[in-house]
Amino acid sequence: MLEKFDFWVRNPDYLADELLSEFESGTRTLDQIADHVVRMLNEDAPDFHKYPMTRYLYGAYEVVDNPLSILKSYGHILHRRVDPSNPKSRRDYFLLPSGITAANALRTAVPSVAWYDLQCDAIALLSGITSGAEAKRRQYEQPEYEAATHGALIPSIGERVRSRALRLGIDLGVTA
Repeated sequence: MLEKFDFWVRNPDYLADELLSEFESGTRTLDQIADHVVRMLNEDAPDFHKYPMTRYLYGAYEVVDNPLSILKSYGHILHRRVDPSNPKSRRDYFLLPSGITAANALRTAVPSVAWYDLQCDAIALLSGITSGAEAKRRQYEQPEYEAATHGALIPSIGERVRSRALRLGIDLGVTA
């Protein structure tokens, strides 16, 4: 599930499209999603966030063990397998007090990190995402995502999502 959420954090165009789907289905109001959609489509992401993901066997993928091992070595996170006797069982990650302190210090030192908080707030608006399988299913509903070949970067859908947002009445602050 971590990789699936990471994909939406790092690909705001895909997340904006999901929010538009939430609006069209009646699950979310325009007031709930509009600011997020505008923010994501107007490219206010910090420069250091641009790190595309590769399509692999089961969708967007990146080895998360290295960054997580750093966080664990500093005592910022803890992870536990749901079933310790099964090496393939789901891992749950817990942010520890030292991790909260470090994250807050980073927010103070680098204000643009707040963008990630907003991305997580937007992901929290997605309904029915209770498992990695559900997130994966929704990501594969995007034709560009599904058509990406193994080992290739998953392409942007920004222009398509911008057109959709405008069609749904979201003012992106664009002048023609």
